[in-house]
Amino acid sequence: MTQADLPRDFATLRSLIIERGGDLPKRLKEVATYALENPDEMAFGTVASIAQEADVQPSTLVRFSQSLGYQGFSELQDVFRSRLRERVLNYEERIEQLKEHTRA
Repeated sequence: MTQADLPRDFATLRSLIIERGGDLPKRLKEVATYALENPDEMAFGTVASIAQEADVQPSTLVRFSQSLGYQGFSELQDVFRSRLRERVLNYEERIEQLKEHTRA
């Protein structure tokens, strides 16, 4: 997978993790499960805090990221952060729609 093909949104990343999950070594599977169950922590946690919560070594997070094609954990973490930004935009759109509806 080339850099251009890497998932840049959470839905695509989630699909990739599920697709590849069965083929991952045990520790990477644990990270995959943790990542899907705790996307907010993946977005804002540090490598050390996430590793501690997932009960793996910090290097396992880097290996997990690389197994998906990312250069490192921070690049993967950006996708989890984008999920939250998308959610904020959706709320802003809803607020605007409500404002327009109440003006009518």
